[in-house]
Amino acid sequence: MSFFDAPIAPLKDAGGKTVRHATIVPRATVTLEQVYRVITGSEWLRQLTAQVRAADDLRTAKSSFLPYVTPCGVFSRRGGDHLTGLSGLFPIDVDHLDTEREARELCRRLFKDPVLHPALCFVSPGGRGVKAFIPCHATDRTPDPAFHAVESIRWAMHYVQAVYGTADAPAGKGVDPSGKDLARACFLSHDPEALMR
Repeated sequence: MSFFDAPIAPLKDAGGKTVRHATIVPRATVTLEQVYRVITGSEWLRQLTAQVRAADDLRTAKSSFLPYVTPCGVFSRRGGDHLTGLSGLFPIDVDHLDTEREARELCRRLFKDPVLHPALCFVSPGGRGVKAFIPCHATDRTPDPAFHAVESIRWAMHYVQAVYGTADAPAGKGVDPSGKDLARACFLSHDPEALMR
């Protein structure tokens, strides 16, 4: 997958002037194992994650400070037209859980799921969500592999919502439905208890 430095969106000063442009060209192509090592062991990412969690505006802090990856594949630039190869993975995000403890428990439950069989699960930057990288069996030999990958993402989102969601969940709590784009970014966060196969 591709690894990008922050920021994901342009940073602007109080007057609206751009002070730092968005990073759209990846710094490197990384393996799942490299992502796991950064998530579990990087002091730099630990400090950034603490800074984000202490921020008044979590969304702005994430987009300003955290590095991100494109779990679905390798890109020459961030954007669907610049896919150079599929990774065999796709992300599922579960957001707005009540506590970090609930997120940690769901992380363990998802990792043990016999249908999804995630390659990696970790607690999200805000501490109340889970990110799971799910294997996708589309390859370059699959007829229309990008379509197959997108359909796999849709199926997995419905599956997670059906198995792990609740009918009375408040709006926004549960699977983030915006992850159907192959160029979807996934912010990294420090999680020394992340689980990898």
